[in-house]
Amino acid sequence: MKLLDPLAQGPCSELYALDGGRVLKLFRSGYAARAIEAELRLARSAHDAGIPTPRAERIIETRGRRGIVFEHCEGPTLLQHILARGAPPERLAEVFFGLQRAVHASAAPFPDMKERVAAKIARAQRAPAALRKLALERLARLPAGAAACHGDFHPANVIMSPKGPMIVDWQDAGRGDAAADAMRSLLLLRYARPGQIDEALRAAFVAAYTACLREAWGGSMQALERWQLPLAVARLAEGAEEAECEKLLQLASTTLSASPS
Repeated sequence: MKLLDPLAQGPCSELYALDGGRVLKLFRSGYAARAIEAELRLARSAHDAGIPTPRAERIIETRGRRGIVFEHCEGPTLLQHILARGAPPERLAEVFFGLQRAVHASAAPFPDMKERVAAKIARAQRAPAALRKLALERLARLPAGAAACHGDFHPANVIMSPKGPMIVDWQDAGRGDAAADAMRSLLLLRYARPGQIDEALRAAFVAAYTACLREAWGGSMQALERWQLPLAVARLAEGAEEAECEKLLQLASTTLSASPS
């Protein structure tokens, strides 16, 4: 199979154009076959549930690597729209939040989200043992929830296609507390890609998204904030950039020092 230059690249995969209006998400060598198969199932579940997302077709192998063939949805990401100041941050935040709430309202049959978060916390070796222990204890007391959650919902995972916004990358999807999904997004919006986004623009988008969350949760952020510690520690297991990890460790450690012994 002849592949041209990748359309996009991430830490775990590259995206290539194929004939017939399709793309190949080609995973890097060593990426677990089981994880690829799980992502295919989750992406199909999201599409079948009516969530706006590219259709996932099948797994293929090329260049000694495995990948998933998807329907090709052209267009810039929502992150690119934000960075280009294509619309006011308030309007783009409303689009982002509306998509996330549509996912929460869907009937997609995703696996349990708390189990995945617990597994990540256990692997977060950057966090001190006491911090991982506290995060797991807090997680155990939080509600299981029954909402469909993307699990990694951020503006780079939304394609602004001619047919409307399309959500991609379902490998972390699960059923759980919608507040957890929203807090995960808020942590990423606040701390991910440090130095690559104008901080004033970041602050404006975060403020607008937070206003949407506050209104949806009856004026209080308490239901979301109780997820902050477990999700911050879980993020440390994902290979985030050093500067982001330092901020998350500081955030989580402040919570640990404020906890009763």
